[in-house]
Amino acid sequence: ESPLLINHLCDQIDQTRCRVIRPKNPSLAILKGALMYGQNPKKIATRISKYTYGIQCSVNFDPSKHPERLKKIVRGKVKCGKIFSKIISVGDQVMLGQVIQKTYIPSYPESTGATLPIFRSSDPDPKFTCDEEELITINV
Repeated sequence: ESPLLINHLCDQIDQTRCRVIRPKNPSLAILKGALMYGQNPKKIATRISKYTYGIQCSVNFDPSKHPERLKKIVRGKVKCGKIFSKIISVGDQVMLGQVIQKTYIPSYPESTGATLPIFRSSDPDPKFTCDEEELITINV
């Protein structure tokens, strides 16, 4: 709604190749969309992910890929901890009700549960969780 913002956008965009289009009442357009969604959430069948989401896991340590500071020994095996295992990437289209399945193997075979820290990142291809925001931890 801000004329200052619209003018700035128009100054920054090549008007010969792209037009800035603004609805008559932008606030009303947002409100109508929110009401439509509230009345029938299935109206929005897909969403585009704003972030990359994943969990933290460990993999076999590879000195050509992994920093030494993340090296750890688990049951006599050299592992790299704090690996960001992607589930959804920035820009992915996610369908309403879509199920994404991944299989993980516990570090300790006798484990009867697991703690799964869930992370998000604005990077489409994060490598390590130590650089990203932890959202929640799930105990299963």
